[in-house]
Amino acid sequence: MTENGGSIARSASPARTFNVDLNASGQVHTGVQAWFKILHDNYFPLDVKIGRDFRSGLLTRVDIGNIRACTLKTDPMLTERRASRAMPDGRDFYVVEIPREASVRVAQRGREAIVRPGGFTVVNGAEGYTFETAQHNEVRTLRIPCRSLRARLPSLDDWVATTCDSSQPLVALFLDFAASYGQHGPALLPAHHERLEQQLLDLLAMALLGADDISSETSVRSAHRQRALRAIEQHFCDPALDPSGIARAVGVSERYLQKIFSERQETISATIRERRILEAKRLLANRAQLRLSVTQIAYAVGFSDPAWFSRVFRQATGVSPARYEGDTP
Repeated sequence: MTENGGSIARSASPARTFNVDLNASGQVHTGVQAWFKILHDNYFPLDVKIGRDFRSGLLTRVDIGNIRACTLKTDPMLTERRASRAMPDGRDFYVVEIPREASVRVAQRGREAIVRPGGFTVVNGAEGYTFETAQHNEVRTLRIPCRSLRARLPSLDDWVATTCDSSQPLVALFLDFAASYGQHGPALLPAHHERLEQQLLDLLAMALLGADDISSETSVRSAHRQRALRAIEQHFCDPALDPSGIARAVGVSERYLQKIFSERQETISATIRERRILEAKRLLANRAQLRLSVTQIAYAVGFSDPAWFSRVFRQATGVSPARYEGDTP
């Protein structure tokens, strides 16, 4: 394994390159382990599987503010992220996957996308997912803190493992900006980095929204739903949160807001409950490190009755909170 470049600064860093070449090293096992470590260190813990055709991999990385832009050149491989490895301290990330040479397969939340060059998809690194390239490929990625994207798009998980194609103008605009982001970003003054980051996130949100089929909703209803999801994201840990409170936060009647959610076969109560269960799963998967009991976790995610939390959790996952160890892809 070789590494070139300088030290990492919080606001920006020069490009750094990491690579393995099994043909040159002659030590296949050592080289493969080195490649696994490169992916682990530059993204997050992943289970990596490679086939007989894997001979080399190269990763170039640039950190600009909170966003890490990477270009990955790799022989065929399969990577899997397990939810049990999600970070306990808010350091989870979304990853934008942009294939350049060949299609990739991405699966998450029961969905599977085949993403071709000229498109992109997003995965939530806090949950289990699968990424596979069946042939040599170049893939550009953007690793973005979950909190940064959810602040703009609380319902972002509606789009994970779906394909956004550059035939749509907003997607093409985002891809063009992303391509130059890693190239020119480090050369800008540090004072410009935050503004550049905000523009990238805005374009990504616009690309995702533009790619979504919202024919059943007017733009006004879509905006109301987004505000409701943002309110849920901000307050789901409050046990007093209920549909009427969400409607008041949005500034519409509860009946009207329920109708907006029903158009997607959703309810406000179920959405609040699902968000609480998702957070409970994250905490339970890390409760040994966090030193939290099941009862403490129930209260932490907004359940006022631990017994009711256990029943709801079992209904959602098929296991009790005490036996939960994390999802697998």
